[in-house]
Amino acid sequence: GVTKINAYAFYNCSGLTSVIIPDSVTSIGSFAFDGCSGLTSVTIGNGVTSIGDYAFLGCSGLTSVTIGNGVTSIGNDAFRGCSGLTSVTIPDSVTSIGNQAFDGCSGLTSVTIGNGVTSIGSSAFSGCTSIATATMPALAIDYIPQASLTTVTITSGESIGDDAFSGCSGLTSVTIPDSVTSIGELAFNCSGLTSITFQGTMQQWKDISKGSNWNNNTGSYIVTCMDGVLDKNGQQIS
Repeated sequence: GVTKINAYAFYNCSGLTSVIIPDSVTSIGSFAFDGCSGLTSVTIGNGVTSIGDYAFLGCSGLTSVTIGNGVTSIGNDAFRGCSGLTSVTIPDSVTSIGNQAFDGCSGLTSVTIGNGVTSIGSSAFSGCTSIATATMPALAIDYIPQASLTTVTITSGESIGDDAFSGCSGLTSVTIPDSVTSIGELAFNCSGLTSITFQGTMQQWKDISKGSNWNNNTGSYIVTCMDGVLDKNGQQIS
């Protein structure tokens, strides 16, 4: 019957190792699990709509978190310093991610951000320099550190901006939705790029407005479309 976890409810419970929050709960208060350094697993039920500021701050032992499909907001610093997290999936229900929400999650290697996000706060993923795989709307591109990126899937959006992935030498594979109509200057200045998957037709790919140097410094990558394969110069090869 519990409907709310108040602020500081489990503050500094360092021996706590696992938490399952039922669907009856609608909100998790600020600092609710702050300092629970022994916490390794959290499941947030589908009834929760908001994760408060600093809710899981400094839970350095946290390796697994499941965010329910009812969550619409992740507060400021909500998971800051959760250095043990290796992957996180933010569902489509989430519309806002707060400032520094995942700051210092240095163990993150995989991030999925749902298409519902309309607002991402300053430094939301600052220090997450181990992220290798990112699935995200175009809106989120500028917020994900790119030092370790190898695979990117863009799930929505109309524009990939100037310098979007410029200098991402480790990036080898990119998936782009057919909603994209423009790609900016030096957007894929990526020397290691070998594969682009475009979720539209070859003609749609050719019709995209591209900056003159959008693919500067790339090798001989291929573009796989729904109806054929193009080479770097837009010529059909299969």
